[in-house]
Amino acid sequence: MYRVFLVVLLMMFWGCKNDINPSELHLLNGYWKIEFITHNNETFYPKGEAQLLDFYEFDQQGGVRKKVQPKWDNTYSVTNDQNQFKLLLEEKACYLQFRTLWDEWRERIIAVDEKKLILEHQEKRYHYTRYQNTNR
Repeated sequence: MYRVFLVVLLMMFWGCKNDINPSELHLLNGYWKIEFITHNNETFYPKGEAQLLDFYEFDQQGGVRKKVQPKWDNTYSVTNDQNQFKLLLEEKACYLQFRTLWDEWRERIIAVDEKKLILEHQEKRYHYTRYQNTNR
């Protein structure tokens, strides 16, 4: 049973875009801050100091994305905004497939490493940097 699961998992990941190494998908886990968004050759930067972070928890079965806000005491406020996702492979690309009661969408993983994450949704690219709490 374990071997069958491992073979299916490896086959799933082989279909990912060449820029994404399946062994690196665990790097999605953690806190991410949107640095900027690109769309139609324009770049947009978030405004304001009180930005929310995206927190990802991912394993081979799927995961969850939550909106969180860092607090001064090195803890996080978690909002009610959280979405479950599954990994979807289609046409040699990797997607996060989200589904809520009201909507369904997917976000393509363009790149992920220790310091950056790039997701694409509706012709917009969301460029994230890994959040490092400077209060620690």
